[in-house]
Amino acid sequence: MKSKIFGLFILLLFVIFGTMVGIQMNSEVSLNQDDFNYPINRDFEVQEINNLTDANEVIKQRVEELSKLIEDYEKERATESIPLSKLRTEVNQYKLLAGYTPVTGPGIIITIEGDVEENIAEIVESRKYLINLVNELKAFGGEVISVNDFRITARSEIIQAGNHIMVNGTSIAPPYVVKAIGDVNSFKRYVEYRTLLFESMMSDGIRTKADFSDEIEIRGIIREKPMQFLKSISE
Repeated sequence: MKSKIFGLFILLLFVIFGTMVGIQMNSEVSLNQDDFNYPINRDFEVQEINNLTDANEVIKQRVEELSKLIEDYEKERATESIPLSKLRTEVNQYKLLAGYTPVTGPGIIITIEGDVEENIAEIVESRKYLINLVNELKAFGGEVISVNDFRITARSEIIQAGNHIMVNGTSIAPPYVVKAIGDVNSFKRYVEYRTLLFESMMSDGIRTKADFSDEIEIRGIIREKPMQFLKSISE
């Protein structure tokens, strides 16, 4: 904002400077004419030109001072942008960790569904299959995880509500698709290891399928419960 004001002010000064130069040139032309009938007017015009010349020098000096001031201001603003840039980077990092930023990367996609067309929500929730799967993926290097495209954050909940499972306050239905971004090789070892979780789901008639991809997209959280009672403690 200051830079714009300085620029407009300098532009105005140049206009004034140009006007004065024009007046000076017109006056000099008048002096060059062989009109000796009015010596008093000619002396007056000479004095006026000298005054204008002095005024132009003052304006020129002021313009140079303002130009230097603008240059110093721009340098100062460039210096201030360094900590501001660091602060912006830090804010973006916290937004990423909090789940507000859409992300992409390599990872695994695990699909959970029943052998027949039935609602497996009660079995999945009573055995905590989704919660355990999310935790195991985290243990094997899952950096960002979603369930049916709902981002899992530190404040996410996976609960049963009636005959449905709710994630982040929204009902989801099978098949349950769990995405995790992380080290693909680590995820492959996890699938090959076949933990008790997969065996338990198989014994309950629940099928699982694992696919790997070099580019999985997980969107940011859509909504989050507001913090009403949380207060920070000043140190």
